[in-house]
Amino acid sequence: MSRPALKLAVIVNLYPPYVVGGNEVLARDVVDALRGRGHAVHVLTGHGRDLPRDGGIHPVLDLDLDRKDEFFLGARPLTAADAIRRHVYDHRSYRGVRRALESLRPDLAVAWNLYGASMAPLLAARRWGGPVVAQPADKWLLHGLYDGSAGPANGARSLRVVAALSRRAMRLLARPDYILAVSEFIRALHVRAGYPQERAAATHLGVPIEMFPRRSAPSPRPGPLRLMFAGQLWEGKGPQVAVQAMRLLKGRADAPVLHLDVFGAGTDGFLAHLRRVIADAGVEDRVTLRGLVPRARLAEELRAHDVYLFCSTWDEPFSAGLLEAMCAGLPCIATSTGGTPEAMVDGENGLLVPPGRPQELAEAILRLARAPELRRGLGERAASDVRRRWSFEGYVGRLEDAYRRIVEAHRSGGVAQLPGAGG
Repeated sequence: MSRPALKLAVIVNLYPPYVVGGNEVLARDVVDALRGRGHAVHVLTGHGRDLPRDGGIHPVLDLDLDRKDEFFLGARPLTAADAIRRHVYDHRSYRGVRRALESLRPDLAVAWNLYGASMAPLLAARRWGGPVVAQPADKWLLHGLYDGSAGPANGARSLRVVAALSRRAMRLLARPDYILAVSEFIRALHVRAGYPQERAAATHLGVPIEMFPRRSAPSPRPGPLRLMFAGQLWEGKGPQVAVQAMRLLKGRADAPVLHLDVFGAGTDGFLAHLRRVIADAGVEDRVTLRGLVPRARLAEELRAHDVYLFCSTWDEPFSAGLLEAMCAGLPCIATSTGGTPEAMVDGENGLLVPPGRPQELAEAILRLARAPELRRGLGERAASDVRRRWSFEGYVGRLEDAYRRIVEAHRSGGVAQLPGAGG
């Protein structure tokens, strides 16, 4: 017997076509998939001229998405008032979310990502009275409720005091009923900070395996070994580390000829910095910035390259981009930060290296360059693992199951039993 459809309200700071990273694209894909399964899903987000006008998008957050570079990519420094409004409390966002929830009356409110939108939407959701789940794919919730050690609101002492006081209040008034974290790494951070472990679970994201078919075993071809980096271009993603590794390898007589293609977009300031790093390293003939390409084109590039470099220096929660490369059967070298080791086992389905260490990255590249059978084996096992564990349909199924458990527990006055919680 089919189970009744759910009515969901997904609260997210950005929504396609307004994108700064993969999280917004994932939110849209999950919304579309849940709608495809018969659920009514409403999206509460910022306001922008190009948002879809399908009746399911509600521009209620006090965020001008047409100026997203100013607020999310650091194109304009925040004033003290901006910092409070973006990272502590914004009454217009509170009022917009409260009114939308009162009008929609969903079964469940889902806070997807509220970075830059303050804790006001969570406060409004809790005051509304229905069950509320947060789905952190990074540390936005941790910083808002528990830990202010990072974030734009940490400048002046007065701002630090305001932020600290607000976190105490928000833990009482805005803490979500449940957390569905993108990885065990993110889940554990919140539990260690004080969130009840029995109400927190790791769902892990997934990728559409049909978009990234397993490539056929590559045959030897003339020319350089083709390396690939793809992601948002900023320091935390580590493209500069890949460039430094190329510099080290260029100077080695025992290294084969290599070429690195870098795919992605970033701020004008960081792109200028990256070009200087490339020039200073003397590898302008071996590194090419390819810019941002559509997802379908990226899938083609994965099949055309020999090795994928995932160089994040920050605590990468759980990367869809890395899973996509693994899904395509491309041998990967990744840094051992954050939740990445939950998908990649060193020497089994990829190679792990320490973050920010170009020498270790260079050695791993050289190891794969010298061993085509190792490249083939790592790629084949990676593709099999993603198909077995990290499909997009499996991810949506895990979310759907968790949502139903939470809604049913709320109606009965109990606590939802979430798979993977309480460990």
